[in-house]
Amino acid sequence: MLSKAATAGLLIASAQAPLGSTLIAVALPSIDAAIAGDLVSITGLLVTGYLAVNVISQGPAGKISDLIGHTRIFWTGISLYVIGALLGLMAQGLGLLFISRCTMAAAGALVVPATLALLRLHVPSGKRGRLFGLFGATMGIAAAGGPALGGEIVEILGWRAVFLANLPFLAVASFLLYRWPLPASRFTSPTARQDLAKTIDYAGVGLLALALGGLIFAGKLSGYWSMFTLALAVIGGVAFIVWEARVAFPIFDPRLFKSPAFSGATTMITVQNFAMYGLLFELPQFFSVFRDTTPREIGYLLFVMMVGMVIAAPIGGLLTDRFGARRASILGVFCLVGGIVQLWQLASVQTAGDIFFALLAFGLGMGLSNAPAQSSAMSAVDPERAGMAAGVSSTMRYIGAIVSILVMSIVLGDDVTVSVGRHMTMIYLFTAAIMVSAVASRFLPSLSATSGQMKVGGAK
Repeated sequence: MLSKAATAGLLIASAQAPLGSTLIAVALPSIDAAIAGDLVSITGLLVTGYLAVNVISQGPAGKISDLIGHTRIFWTGISLYVIGALLGLMAQGLGLLFISRCTMAAAGALVVPATLALLRLHVPSGKRGRLFGLFGATMGIAAAGGPALGGEIVEILGWRAVFLANLPFLAVASFLLYRWPLPASRFTSPTARQDLAKTIDYAGVGLLALALGGLIFAGKLSGYWSMFTLALAVIGGVAFIVWEARVAFPIFDPRLFKSPAFSGATTMITVQNFAMYGLLFELPQFFSVFRDTTPREIGYLLFVMMVGMVIAAPIGGLLTDRFGARRASILGVFCLVGGIVQLWQLASVQTAGDIFFALLAFGLGMGLSNAPAQSSAMSAVDPERAGMAAGVSSTMRYIGAIVSILVMSIVLGDDVTVSVGRHMTMIYLFTAAIMVSAVASRFLPSLSATSGQMKVGGAK
């Protein structure tokens, strides 16, 4: 059983991944001015590059943590955070800044799956839901607070200090985990201990990188290059699935999806993030172009959705522990439906404030759904595969966001004055995603999100 202090340390450390992804946004113009670069290139390398490394590394990191121990991987990630921060502080050009960001992205990819696995393994089943709820709330707070914190840091200390912003939080987390240590790392597989190198699926890592990297950059390119990159992503994805079904030591074991609870939970995570990230990118474009809304007003409006998530995530965890994942998730989906249906009137609203309650309901639904879905995904697998399950669920979360941005680039195109009708098409696509989520929620456990652990081959 993890102590409260150790749990707090894990949550604080994990929050550095979303904090790092949004913290740098407000510093990009200052970085551009300081190194006399091109803002588009800087954004692509420091933001898109961060995303690509983070999402591609999630699955392999989760698998490796199963092989050599979740605690070891966690502390390796903390060390990489420090190295990445120092590289960013010393950087004089875009090259070292890019390496710094990639290092910090890899650090987050190590820390987050390891944290999820440790919560799965060392928290009693009756308390697991609320812990995953707190995990979701912490990640939401970090993501939402990143731009505000980054803005203050840039104003007071300059853009270089942004790369050091994670260090005080990591110092607190490290102190807590030094004073109240995590369980010692242990090899969960005798085969892995004997010959670690042979258990790492290098071909699978390459195919996964091709598939996810293709998805990410297909949305950034245009014309034939976008189609070519998307085709590579599809080919890589299909090849990855076929390969993983045949290889002896897969990154993502396809047999995990034989568990209805795991399949339902990961589907919910994917499609709900498709809708959430889509709204975060689509609504600002709509209101700024068609309603002449200021960036500040749009920012405050979207913050309402994040506040709803943060408030509801711990509640969703408590409901999961008491009433079961299925009931808690259905309540969350009900709120999501209420929010998205209000957005069907988007074409006729005149101010951003008119959709205040729609976004609040959507945020509450995301928060209520997060804990039962995450807890079900982690609890549906055997303990020795906890890291793999964490890597899969984290990757699926990112895939939802990446596909959402890609679909938006196709539907809305490059012209910001695209018709209101195309924006409504996106709202209807988000609605379809929520409907899929509603169906998937029926496969979550009815009594406890932690009951029934999947055996090898999917048997319960």
